[in-house]
Amino acid sequence: MKVFHFIRIVGLICFSFSLTMVASVGVNAADFSYEIVVDGNGEVVRKGMQVSVHYQGRLADGTVFDDSQKRGEPISFILGSGQVIPGWEKGIVGMRVGEKRMLTIPPELGYGIAGAGSLIPPNATLIFDVELVAVSVAQKLSNAKPIDLKIARDNGVVVVDIRRPEEWASTGIIAGSYTITAFSKSGQLHLDFLPKLKAIVPTLDTPVILYCRTGNRTGTIGSALAKQLGYSDIAHLSSGIVGWTAEGELVVPYNP
Repeated sequence: MKVFHFIRIVGLICFSFSLTMVASVGVNAADFSYEIVVDGNGEVVRKGMQVSVHYQGRLADGTVFDDSQKRGEPISFILGSGQVIPGWEKGIVGMRVGEKRMLTIPPELGYGIAGAGSLIPPNATLIFDVELVAVSVAQKLSNAKPIDLKIARDNGVVVVDIRRPEEWASTGIIAGSYTITAFSKSGQLHLDFLPKLKAIVPTLDTPVILYCRTGNRTGTIGSALAKQLGYSDIAHLSSGIVGWTAEGELVVPYNP
C-alpha cells in the first residue's frame, strides 16, 4: 500500500508520491534520533542542496506505509526549503552520498495530531530507513527572450505553451510549440499537466522552454519544476507571447 503525500507545486497542492506534507511545528524534539546504519563516502549534503533519497516508512508497530524502492525511483527535494517534514530536514542534513540512516521521528516533527490519510494515525511516531542516493546544486529556472526561444526551437528544444485552449484560439501559438494546459481557470494545477509534460520531456535534463501570456504563470510553475522536481535545463519566455508578438514575431493558428 502507498500513502499519497503532498508536494507543494506553485503554491497549490497536487498529489504525488513524496514525503512533503510539512507539519507546522518547530524542529526541536527530545524524542528525535537517528542511527547511521551504513557509512557513506560521497559528498556531504547541506541545506539548500537538491537531494535524492530512497526510503521506507514504518509505524512504531512495524507497519510499512510507504516504500520508494518498490516504486523504483527515489524522491528529490531541496533540503532546508520546507518541502519535507521537519524530521527529515533534521535527520538528512550532514549525510554523505551512499549513507543509510534510520530516523525515529516523533509526532511533532512528523504529521502531528492530524496524521496523514488512513495509514498514518494521529500522534504517530514514524521510523524511516533512508539512503542518500545523490546530491547536486539546486536547479533554477532561466529567463529567455524571444530570440533565445527562436534559436532554441530551431535547435530542437522542446517549447511548451502552458495556456488554456481559449487563449490559444484567441492569439494563436508559436509555431512548433506543444500545447499543454498547466492551470485551470480557477488557478488549480491541471491534473494532466505533469503526465503530458513527461511524455514530451522524457528526462530531467531534456532542454525545455515554457511560455504563457506574460511570463507570470511560467515563472511560477517553471521554478517549481526546477527546484522541486529537478528539471536541470528549463527556461521560460519571461515576456510571454505578449512580448513575442510585440517584437514582431509571428504566430500560427491553433488547431485543436
